[in-house]
Amino acid sequence: MKIIFVIPSMKCGGAERVATTFAKCLSEHEVKFVNLGSPDGELTNWIEPYFPIISLKCNRSISAFFPLKKLIKKEKPDFLFSTHIHVAVVLMLMGKSIAKKLIARIPTMPSNKLYKGLRIRIMESLERKLFRNAHTIIAQTDAMKQEICKILKVDENKVITIHNPIDTELIDQQISKASNPFEQNTTNYLSVGNISPAKGYDTLISAFKTILEKDGNAQLYILGRTDSEYAQQIVAIAEGCPNIHFEGFRDNPYLYMKYCSAFVLPSRMEGLPNVVLEAMYLDKPVAATTCVPIIDNLIKDGINGYKVKPDDANSLAQAMQKAAKLTNVHNERHDSSEKIKQIFNRK
Repeated sequence: MKIIFVIPSMKCGGAERVATTFAKCLSEHEVKFVNLGSPDGELTNWIEPYFPIISLKCNRSISAFFPLKKLIKKEKPDFLFSTHIHVAVVLMLMGKSIAKKLIARIPTMPSNKLYKGLRIRIMESLERKLFRNAHTIIAQTDAMKQEICKILKVDENKVITIHNPIDTELIDQQISKASNPFEQNTTNYLSVGNISPAKGYDTLISAFKTILEKDGNAQLYILGRTDSEYAQQIVAIAEGCPNIHFEGFRDNPYLYMKYCSAFVLPSRMEGLPNVVLEAMYLDKPVAATTCVPIIDNLIKDGINGYKVKPDDANSLAQAMQKAAKLTNVHNERHDSSEKIKQIFNRK
């Protein structure tokens, strides 16, 4: 069986990481990656040892329409896989024959929209028209499945729920590579993710400054690119506070996860946050916002962390402090690999 994973770029984000983990579960098949953008990026080191990569070098996903369609006709894959909505839309615009091969993972709750406007309404209308032609749609949670069926108006039999798999083999390899990156004898909080409005880093910084009023030695480490205009605004908010460390993108965030006192998810909206699943795999206490319904199932207050409503800095500060005091956290292990393999046997 030939399966082509289509990704927009080689920059490493949560959706791209999930795609690589899905691909590893299907290594008994002929798997290739098609990158619509530049061949430069962090994902090269994560994909190239396992799978061939074809880069189309297009500036935008829509500009890859014709070269991608030509490539698909040449490769004749049995399935196409996308974990980005805009990439899935490009593929489905190529016609029903290609759309019927598409397995589209939805990366976030369909209702998650920070902005409204004519462009958003046009895209929503287009998505409703196109997604009904996909072979299979993957929801990350049952709540997401319900929203997909309601908002995208697709048959519920077309939508299956699969929790994001995590690459435990990679995590185990990475945490064995080096020693503790943190200062000793301090409480070290960690947050990992793209620095964007949806991620709530402004709330996190405000919460941490509250913590410093009681614990002047506490440290906050944020792992994520700081080259965007918004990210620079967040860096500016933290300016003058030496206890806040912007570490940029890291190939090995797991070393930080292993040794942090508590992991923090301050997001306003998510699909199913991989970083929380990865921190839980490493049995770290988590302070998280209830930015998506699955958090209520993942985080049990006083057992493996604490949860609060989004945009509540004072409550988040309290949750972070309490989470850092939790000991002997032990989370259940989940394996999605067999369910992933079954997707490609659906008729």
